[in-house]
Amino acid sequence: MVIGRLLSSACLLACLAKVPTAANPVNDASIWVVDDIALRYLLLGLRLGRHLPRLVDSYHGPAELSEAVDGEPLTPAAELHDEAMQLAGMAAELPADTATRRRRVSWLIAQVGAMGALARLAGGEEIGYVDLVEDLYDIEVQLEPDATFDTARRMLDSALRGSGSLRERLADHDSRGRVPPERIIALASELSARLRTRARTQLWLPERESLRIEAARDVGWTIDAQFLGAGRSVVRINIDRPLTFGTLAELVAHEGYPGHHAEASVKDDLLASVGHEELSLSTTLSPQGLVSEGMAGIGREVVMSDDELGSELQRLARSVDRRLDVASGLMVQRARRLLAPALGNAAVALHRDGEPVDEVRSYLADVGLVSDERLDETISRLRDPVLRTQPFAHIEGRRLVLEWLEVHGQTRGFNRLLSEQQTPHALRSELNPT
Repeated sequence: MVIGRLLSSACLLACLAKVPTAANPVNDASIWVVDDIALRYLLLGLRLGRHLPRLVDSYHGPAELSEAVDGEPLTPAAELHDEAMQLAGMAAELPADTATRRRRVSWLIAQVGAMGALARLAGGEEIGYVDLVEDLYDIEVQLEPDATFDTARRMLDSALRGSGSLRERLADHDSRGRVPPERIIALASELSARLRTRARTQLWLPERESLRIEAARDVGWTIDAQFLGAGRSVVRINIDRPLTFGTLAELVAHEGYPGHHAEASVKDDLLASVGHEELSLSTTLSPQGLVSEGMAGIGREVVMSDDELGSELQRLARSVDRRLDVASGLMVQRARRLLAPALGNAAVALHRDGEPVDEVRSYLADVGLVSDERLDETISRLRDPVLRTQPFAHIEGRRLVLEWLEVHGQTRGFNRLLSEQQTPHALRSELNPT
């Protein structure tokens, strides 16, 4: 059995052991079944993460578990696939007599289903691009119609006065709205504090949660976030890269409040600490990743309207002796949200339709209006064997969460998303109940 591979009995017992409490009595037989599944799930994710290093976004479970997995021989992908299928069967037999338990069962089955697909991919199996995306994220791939991009171009044409192409005017707009590099961390921290206050006013957050923002240099990414457990996260921002005031605000909200940090803190406090230990492992290429990206993508709009954001950005710009055209800036951000699905269209063209890279590059420049300075990185990610699927986590995640919140209410609905184990299928079922 995969679970026992080179793990000592002492380690397994330590990871399985529960401290008896009134809320978690050791004589409850179901506790031990749940713990066994959670342990096997964590082992599966950690072992699969050694084949696909960018699968695990964060892990704050027992350190002994990750240390043991790191020290053992690489588990064959075929064994990981078999373990995923066994776990799906075990999860299906868990008690489902409450809404919380039903959500957990559905969540585990969806997650290990995605892990099974990734194990097949790691084992060298060829999986069609659209099939892989749908297996990983529990969605149906949809191409964005050209009409969406036409609307975005009209919005940009109205917002960006002057001569030159839209890409040229957009580049000029960005260059005039950039944050001084030496002030990025200070302004990001100030924005984060304001968003935290808004989030705490409208949403539930644990008292102990905290977020630290740090500078990074000489790295190949723009922003990196890590949930450390116990309500703590660290966000690192690459200050070598140019960032506009608007982009900085969206990044800080996405990774912090009420985005990934807020979600991880709430789920750790309300779920992982009381028997749902599988949530101590966060994965990117999964149904969990899609719902999480959708929440992070829409969260700022839940706690702070565009107009309120504009006032915040104006205030921050004045603090560094900059002037912003807030109305134009907000219009540009709305247009860019409409342009984002061009990345998904490009990925399908490249991997399903076999379009040449040069043509895909031209599409991203002409239709998606991707800047010259970002084109190489964008193409590189689209060609990556793993990261090529991620555009759909962001695109379809935001689309699904936005539609779901329109039905269930922004504040009430977002509080539910923060505190519940949800899958794309479950969210869709609440949109179209049968």
